[in-house]
Amino acid sequence: MKVIFFVVAASLAVLSAVTWAENPCANGPPNSKNPAECCNTPMLLDKEIMMDCYQKFGEQTKRQLKMEGVPRGCCIAECGLNATGLYSNGMVNREGLTTMFMDAVKDMPDWQNLVRNTMDECFKMAESMKDVIEAGSKLEPSFEGEMICHPISGTILRCMGMNLYANCPASIYKGGDECDQLKEYSKMCPIM
Repeated sequence: MKVIFFVVAASLAVLSAVTWAENPCANGPPNSKNPAECCNTPMLLDKEIMMDCYQKFGEQTKRQLKMEGVPRGCCIAECGLNATGLYSNGMVNREGLTTMFMDAVKDMPDWQNLVRNTMDECFKMAESMKDVIEAGSKLEPSFEGEMICHPISGTILRCMGMNLYANCPASIYKGGDECDQLKEYSKMCPIM
């Protein structure tokens, strides 16, 4: 179940500020260890919603990940937040999203402060990237059938996934060379 979070998080890698050729994430994780074996992060969004969105937009997102230029919005993320009613017209309902994420960890005391603090950090980061996000929202389709989604949803969800994994609580984190490599990698890139 937690592996789904990593599949979705990996799909949210659309908002890299560098071109594909310079992307440090382009080659994927440094090893093949299952990330959930290192840190079992909480599922913040309903897995059925996210898997449905991945089914609809996964192939498009994979194709977009290889494109250079202004980062494109992640339709998987927008689809997920649309389904929760927490996204509309380029705006994420921060209060509602915080409530939903905190409800997801209500029985996980080790994650509560980290989720709350990471939400604050991710919204600040999105605010600092507002020009890039706005530019991504105005892109035209570059291939037949491409849907253009606003980048704000992917920015927030990608940030949450990367930071929760990178800052996995010591009480949950398993450690070891491969896990340590994945943790370092996750500070820059979503875990695949």
